[in-house]
Amino acid sequence: MGSAEIGMASPVSTDAIVRAARGWIGTPYHHQASCKLVGTDCLGLVRGVFREIYGREAEMPPPYSADWAEALAAETLLEAASRQLLPTRDHVPQSGDVLIFRMRRGTIAKHAGVATGSQSMVHALETIGTVEVAINGWWRRRIAGIFRFPGVES
Repeated sequence: MGSAEIGMASPVSTDAIVRAARGWIGTPYHHQASCKLVGTDCLGLVRGVFREIYGREAEMPPPYSADWAEALAAETLLEAASRQLLPTRDHVPQSGDVLIFRMRRGTIAKHAGVATGSQSMVHALETIGTVEVAINGWWRRRIAGIFRFPGVES
């Protein structure tokens, strides 16, 4: 189901998205999981925020390995984000935006987080779990796409 089919009764606030994302802080990292305070990976975090905001799963990803991006050599994460979220032309993230990253120049985008402001985000990393961090220069240089949840009030 695409973003146009969600049919929300009222606009989604960026505050609700940020609250939902921050609610995942402290969740341990677990590959392919999406269970708040139990285990998640970066995609599971975005899926969990989507579920909390819209009351349903956006799209179930197929099983994926840790090296899925390298193995597939396709922009799977950016393509899925484009199906479920609204791409922006912004260069600076806004609260509630979904950020997609390339971990190294010239590679497939394979990491995601939720912006809690123009300078910070919540994301899940294998080594540390789900945390809120600054979007410093290192992260900013790796942004491959910025997306909005459908129905976000401006």
